[in-house]
Amino acid sequence: MKKKYALFILLLLASGLLKSQIYTPVKTGFSGVINPVMSWVIPSDTNAISYAFLSGENYVNNQHYVIARFDKNFDHKRYFVNVSAPFPVLYRGDAAAADYNKDGRTDLVMTGLNSNGVPEMDLFRDDGSGHFSQVPGPFEGQYDGSIEWGDYDHDGDLDILVTGKLANNKLATIIYRNDGGGKFTKIVTDIPGVYDGSARWGDFEGNGYLDVLITGDDGNGPVTAIYRYLNGRYVLLNQQFVPLENSAAACADFNGDGKIDFFVTGKNQYGFPECHMYENIGKGNFKDVAIAIRPLMRGSVDAADFDHDGRIDLLMTGESSERPYTLIYHNNKDFNFIEVPNTIPGVVNGKALWGDYDHDGDMDILISGIDVCYDFVGAIYRNIINPPKEESSYSTSIFNDTPTPVYSRGPYYYYVFSSCYCDPTGGNHPNYHMYISNVHLEKSAYNLNYRFNDLLLKLVPNWNKTDRGHRTSNGFLTKKEAEQSRQEMINSYRSTHFKIHYLNW
Repeated sequence: MKKKYALFILLLLASGLLKSQIYTPVKTGFSGVINPVMSWVIPSDTNAISYAFLSGENYVNNQHYVIARFDKNFDHKRYFVNVSAPFPVLYRGDAAAADYNKDGRTDLVMTGLNSNGVPEMDLFRDDGSGHFSQVPGPFEGQYDGSIEWGDYDHDGDLDILVTGKLANNKLATIIYRNDGGGKFTKIVTDIPGVYDGSARWGDFEGNGYLDVLITGDDGNGPVTAIYRYLNGRYVLLNQQFVPLENSAAACADFNGDGKIDFFVTGKNQYGFPECHMYENIGKGNFKDVAIAIRPLMRGSVDAADFDHDGRIDLLMTGESSERPYTLIYHNNKDFNFIEVPNTIPGVVNGKALWGDYDHDGDMDILISGIDVCYDFVGAIYRNIINPPKEESSYSTSIFNDTPTPVYSRGPYYYYVFSSCYCDPTGGNHPNYHMYISNVHLEKSAYNLNYRFNDLLLKLVPNWNKTDRGHRTSNGFLTKKEAEQSRQEMINSYRSTHFKIHYLNW
């Protein structure tokens, strides 16, 4: 009976996901910002209160403002309220939370430009009950980069990795070694600094010492590279990766084989968005794996198990060749990522971060940036999956594997859609357009895509080819379910002021 019950729960979850009801907005007092410095502050104690910090810049009547809030979760679920904190008002930086001094409380480090345009780096210790004190140290202000905690020297203490521009506009990647007792030592590395990108820890060799992945602009153009930890130094890994700028990256074991892979997305040398998943095949070697993920630039990437199924998923923001997106990808094993429909606004020049603020086992989202209508976004979305903690011997997949039908269970119902920022008439008056088919059974692999593409290219001969093709919906067992999903997709695009075109046959 337990197995049947778990399977019943999973079927209910699948129904909810396909109806785009995974995330629901939470009431906050946040104002929307761009170029944010933001972080969850979530304690390890599941009975303790969680917080969210959001700082960044906004414009009202062309007047520039830098604003910040530190909000406390009230009632573990429904809303957040502002509380006082000593944090500076920053933008064009980054923030990261961790318990660096092992006192059971979550501390916060941040970088960025202050309201006077001066770069800062600040560490704040949680003294309990949401009261924070600034920690002195050899910290040098940086901006337009990233910051992250990690135990790089394998001594049991969390150190800080930061990259970006210094006050003199020089680029640097710096490690602040945690010496214990609240003391840090500044270590200037041989790793190039990058801006409009990030530096990320990753134990790619599995030896307990953290290597560093960098992506962004190193002053000479786009770069993606790995630097190995070797006897206290960092040495460039002798493997070429696609160089990207305006980029973001995430390191994780995406295929569950015990080795750390990495995903990177950003702008290539031709100015178009491009993304890559690199599988760690051991001994310092990586393989570029084919993935069905939309490339984005000028945004963020976060990796976590958002639905509590044991696999690492992806959360992305940024712009494609057509408009801003916020995308959630479910990891369906073997680097097969399935896009999860959501109603979270797509943003650029912003970030989206996963964090389980209500301690219910699934990942909620803190997001900021600017959307397609040039509205500033600052919001929290609660994950309402509430996944079962009990494992089942049945398949735990709550998504269809691929657009290709499994004929022993299908065929499935699908619709096809695509969008662009273009002028379908061939003129010079571009706008946001979305094209969508009616619902059909997939009779053979990709025949719906071929039919849709033929009709689209006949209707719009100057179609923007940089958008990486056209998207097929998840497969549905009934036509009614597919029609419902199709209507929700239409409503989602219409709500962001796309003009809808129907390609029916």
